[in-house]
Amino acid sequence: MMVLDDFVMLGTTVPEPNSDGRVFVCSAGYSATLRSLVRVYPLARHGAPARWSVNTVRLERNPRDSRPESYRLAGDRRPGVHQHINRVFEATGTVPRTARAELLRRCTVSSIAEANDRRLSLAILHADAMELEFEHNPASPDSPQLALFDVGTEIPAGARRFPYIPRLRFADDRGPHRLMLRDWGVYELMRKHNNLTQLSDTQRRRYVGEALHLDPSCSLLVGNLNNQRTAWLVISVLRGLRAAPSLFDAMETAA
Repeated sequence: MMVLDDFVMLGTTVPEPNSDGRVFVCSAGYSATLRSLVRVYPLARHGAPARWSVNTVRLERNPRDSRPESYRLAGDRRPGVHQHINRVFEATGTVPRTARAELLRRCTVSSIAEANDRRLSLAILHADAMELEFEHNPASPDSPQLALFDVGTEIPAGARRFPYIPRLRFADDRGPHRLMLRDWGVYELMRKHNNLTQLSDTQRRRYVGEALHLDPSCSLLVGNLNNQRTAWLVISVLRGLRAAPSLFDAMETAA
């Protein structure tokens, strides 16, 4: 077991049900002690630390995940008890806005390809031309097409229960990407607003984009999949890690 006293929470993903009834949340943060980004899972649905909070937490290696950045909480994960496992986090402070860029500077890569070449499983990416879009999910019970008309059909849970799956289009130094956005806050926003099914695609993208404060100054916390190491998703949209482009920058790009 290892005790980290400087785990900075950066993001949590949409809760997903396990076959035994537990609900799992994946999180990612940073530790100056480890000098790297850190993946911690499975968390419980309730009581996860706030973004940018500094925490003391007991961790151990996950025998089912060989990625160097991956750990699990050192606590009781049995069904019925797992829902309280987030109590092992002890918040001790918050990273000031002015210190965030320097804190995560060493974790920044120029492209997904660079992250693959370095065999990273988590990275910060200063993406360009970011654009939010939504992929229709006809298997959702809330789909406008009412795909699940068969009473005997198993109702999807987690991200699959939403009628629209958010994705981010962007470019890095090696080309374009279209990754699934798994940020819990985005799915919670959709849940609270009836999955935004009544909005047009343009309205939906504008509404969620404004809630994310998605603009050219944003950065992306990205992570790969344990069973497919070159497949990536966006864990969180982060702000304050790079300067917003100036008018002069825009003129240079146009030239």
